Amino acid sequence: MNDQVKKARADKNDPTAAQDKPAHHVEERHSEVPEPAIVVVAHDRPAALSRLLGSLSRLLMPSGTDVPLVVSVDGSVEATMDVARRAVWPFGEKQVIARPNRMGLREHVLACGDLSAKYGAIMMLEDDLYVSPDAYAFATTASTFYSSEEAIAGISLYAYRLDEYQRLAFHPLDNGYDTFFMQTPSSWGQVWTSDQWRGFRTWLDTTARIADTRLPWLAARWPQSSSWKRAFLSYLIDTNRYFVFPSRSLTTNCGDAGSHFSKATMNLATPLADGPRRQHFAPWNTLAVRYDAWFEPMPTVLAARWPGLILRDITIDLRGGKAPRQITTPWLLSSRPCTAPSASFPFLLQPEALNLDLADQGSFFHLGPSTAFEKMPDSKRRRLVETLNGEISHQVAAGILLDRVVRRFRSRERAL
Repeated sequence: MNDQVKKARADKNDPTAAQDKPAHHVEERHSEVPEPAIVVVAHDRPAALSRLLGSLSRLLMPSGTDVPLVVSVDGSVEATMDVARRAVWPFGEKQVIARPNRMGLREHVLACGDLSAKYGAIMMLEDDLYVSPDAYAFATTASTFYSSEEAIAGISLYAYRLDEYQRLAFHPLDNGYDTFFMQTPSSWGQVWTSDQWRGFRTWLDTTARIADTRLPWLAARWPQSSSWKRAFLSYLIDTNRYFVFPSRSLTTNCGDAGSHFSKATMNLATPLADGPRRQHFAPWNTLAVRYDAWFEPMPTVLAARWPGLILRDITIDLRGGKAPRQITTPWLLSSRPCTAPSASFPFLLQPEALNLDLADQGSFFHLGPSTAFEKMPDSKRRRLVETLNGEISHQVAAGILLDRVVRRFRSRERAL
């Protein structure tokens, strides 16, 4: 066993080792912000909008709450406008904004985000979402709690079940709190204060773009001209800011066909929180659980838990999603094969980082010089998928492939 692993084990097992421990619960409340207005971004999905508005009518609101509801309809599609006009909103004033000239999703979201200046804070929802009854309570308390943290650029209501780029199951490290931080913008239910949105808008007016090499591969393919999310992701990376994410999702995406999906998908559905709870918000400090844009834990997070094992000047690539040109540090922790590992680990525990407890008990993950790592074999990538997402039988796999072929054949027949 190498000295680095021995030291890590000693530090972990020694209760007197110098490790900062986070308090379990923080009651501190930061500066008050206005209760967010709810802003719905809609276009040409009247059935989806009706479903979302139905879920909003069941929000748990404190008595006497006066919350504006704004439904913004791109292109002023009449069927969508009719659903918006007919909707009953029992918690305050309702406004339907008709936008007769088609804006496209990027410009529409930017225009809706600008409403934060009018209301002080907004809770933005696209029309293919469905909300938990507890969504607004989380939005108000979280936006207030984190309002004075300059590093926080927004609050997510959505908790990822799969990462956005490789569709691998995502389980963040659990440190006892109900929130964690990630350098990824939420687009499936999010809250912005006027200050947070203004910071992004100022950056967008002066910078607007960063090198593709600084983005995950799929995000780099999002069209610059039509993706507001690419712009916000670039802003987070460029300014080292984060979104707050909940451990339990307050929204789910119903996967209706739209701007980004030509057909319906269930890949974005996630378990929905149901039932009020007292939130334990994680404080923003050096012990906060933070993830980068690739859904990888930040090196400082791992170094705090495994002191002596994680080196400085290291890239974390446990999920194998970073391209070689994005690995610029001398050291790498990755699922890629390594010819000269300093330490190796199995893949028995989830989240993936917990396998650092099992040094020298397997060889799925490796810590070593960046130059000693090889390309990820397809067989190992498939094992990563099966371990995280769950194994399926040969019969089920064959059936899924057959179903896809049949659906594709039928869709081509209909197109003729």
